[in-house]
Amino acid sequence: MGAHLCRLLGCLLLAGALACPVAARQADSPVGIVVEAAGGGHRLVGLNRGPAPVSVRLLLADVDNVSADVLLPVYAVLAPYSQAVLLQVHAAVAGRPYRFSSEAVHAIGSYLAQPDENFAYRLPFAHGHGAVVSQSHDGPRLTHDTADSEYAIDFAMPAGTPVVAARDGIVIEAVFANRAGGRDRRLLARANVVRILHADGSIASYAHLAHAVAPVAVGQKVQAGAIIGGVGVTGYSGGPHLHFVVQKVVGSGTGFATVSLPVRFLLGYPPRAGRVAYRQQLRAGEWPTDIAGRAADRDR
Repeated sequence: MGAHLCRLLGCLLLAGALACPVAARQADSPVGIVVEAAGGGHRLVGLNRGPAPVSVRLLLADVDNVSADVLLPVYAVLAPYSQAVLLQVHAAVAGRPYRFSSEAVHAIGSYLAQPDENFAYRLPFAHGHGAVVSQSHDGPRLTHDTADSEYAIDFAMPAGTPVVAARDGIVIEAVFANRAGGRDRRLLARANVVRILHADGSIASYAHLAHAVAPVAVGQKVQAGAIIGGVGVTGYSGGPHLHFVVQKVVGSGTGFATVSLPVRFLLGYPPRAGRVAYRQQLRAGEWPTDIAGRAADRDR
């Protein structure tokens, strides 16, 4: 997941006539910026039509005779299914025409979030099933070579193995339409994926899922252990496996970036929090939910 750049059209006020097109959102984005006349000037309103918070960076360009009510650029977080005034502008010299264009970048997730680094996740596959860690931070990294995948984990297991939510949350992306997979870099963006937003603002991605009737939908609340898909080979993949990563959004001088986070899992019986290692063989435990919950609380 990267930040999305959306170039917005500007406003021009000439002889009292306003030519100010509404800024359309990108077709695949829940975010938009709308310019509205207000109080003798204009305000730029951020819209979030999605189930996850969105980080927004807004600035003005091609400015002529414009005064803004806050320092630029503006950084803000739009709550799910909300709108908020990000900026108000008016003529710096009254009576003269003014114009500006605006530019915004956004990233799904809140750059203000502070994820719980000690949270213990359950293994992201169904009870009784096994997996081998085929790629992780402590071993050779063939594909996890960027900041957003540095701590990603690949769990190798048979195709069709049920994939479950590793933590309670809200589904913010669910793609199951892709069928193709293999060692072809043209397939990098063709993996089926489910992304789940957690209460602390972190986001888990489950990738390379099998083509199937979608077991979950965007906006759906899921609990840890709920089936969200099956292991597949979709996208850039050398064989059936689950790519699992927990990420957060961070601010930067030009917008936002996504970084991956180290993850601890509940392992063994009774379950205890720990890291997984390259080539480690794992089996999802059959322990009751209440035991897992007590273990997670104890090991935070």
